Amino acid sequence: MSAPQPVGLAAAGAAFGHRNFRLFWAGGVISNTGRWFQTVALPIVIYQLTESAGWVGVAGFAQIAPLAAMGPVAGALADRHHRRTMLLVTQSLQALTALGLMVLWFSGVRSVAAYLAMSLLVGVVGGLNLPAWQAFVSELVPRELLFSAITLNSAQFNASRLFGPALAGVIIAAFGPGWAFTVNLVSYGAVLLALSLIQVPRTVVPATERLRPIREFVAAADYARQRPGIRTAIATVSLIGFFGLSLQMLSVVMAEEVFLRGERGFGLLLSCVGLGAVCASPVVASMAGRVRRSRLQGAALMLYGTGIIGLSLAPVFWVALPAMFVMGAAHLTSASTLNTSIQVQVDEAVRAKVLSLYLSMLTLANPLGQLLIGGLIELTAPRLAFFVCGLSLLGIATVLVTTGALEGLDEQDSPYQPGSAAEVQPSTPLRPRQPDR
Repeated sequence: MSAPQPVGLAAAGAAFGHRNFRLFWAGGVISNTGRWFQTVALPIVIYQLTESAGWVGVAGFAQIAPLAAMGPVAGALADRHHRRTMLLVTQSLQALTALGLMVLWFSGVRSVAAYLAMSLLVGVVGGLNLPAWQAFVSELVPRELLFSAITLNSAQFNASRLFGPALAGVIIAAFGPGWAFTVNLVSYGAVLLALSLIQVPRTVVPATERLRPIREFVAAADYARQRPGIRTAIATVSLIGFFGLSLQMLSVVMAEEVFLRGERGFGLLLSCVGLGAVCASPVVASMAGRVRRSRLQGAALMLYGTGIIGLSLAPVFWVALPAMFVMGAAHLTSASTLNTSIQVQVDEAVRAKVLSLYLSMLTLANPLGQLLIGGLIELTAPRLAFFVCGLSLLGIATVLVTTGALEGLDEQDSPYQPGSAAEVQPSTPLRPRQPDR
């Protein structure tokens, strides 16, 4: 019998009691902070070279599409090979892409094609990394610390968002994008060092047949379809990707067109999302074992919709910041409950493949949301579009809660290997049309 799961405030930081998790968390927060420098710098470079919002959108698509496209291969590989070794390889490759961008800029290359090619490579390597990253975290903590690990892991990503975009804006404004790429390159040293120090047993399920990524991906989709809790989690994360992540990134329109605050204003908005998530993490983690996941998820969706509506109605920029804070708290709560629900219900033999399916739905919903909601903004107005989307999400959440559609998240019926899932880096936002001034 497993040890009792800690509850209340004792659960909030319980996963930090394990050395492997501490190392992984510290390496992740440093590396993710550095990655934000690159995420902010790339669209600025593309826009400087082209002065075209369309090309910025192409660059964003080039980064995000491979995350979904590589899912079948990445998931199958992560279920076959030692995940720590795989992560050492993929993280090293990501460091090389940062090196490539740095060399391009400092050597004076100003070809948009070169940076688009690097954007595509960033997406391909990131797609190979994500399922292995998620599945590897499942090896770092025991079962009773699951919710703590998941919440802290989400808080780690959001802590990097708290500082990364704002610092990136300052560095790029003062020294140029080349130094932002340099910061990202250096930051990979932290996660590579952490991975080299982590000691875990190999938990690879022996493969009985040769690699068939598409067939295995389809089988994982069928596996998820037959399990109501996993099916519900994947459908719900699609909602979060379409409305939540896309509107976080499209808040660049509010910063530039509505509040006239430019890139630094956009960085502040994203930092408030991170602040909301970091502040919410101990509260959410303390609810482990006391509040059903379906109730937490329903509250998170409603809170998300409320935050979006608040942003749309904010009369001035400083009122918009608390609305983004609310969205960050909602996102942390949602990510924690959905990741926990999948991890306690999935079998180890298909863990990475199901996680790659989960990530694929999130990464597909995000750019689709940016595309469609961005079009709605163009056809109407930023405030109206954000209000309609917030009201829609609030309405969907109300239906899901009142019909009991989220109750599958409470199931816990599979052989369990403990773990947590990291969040996906949001895609590069489309730059909005310039307002008449």
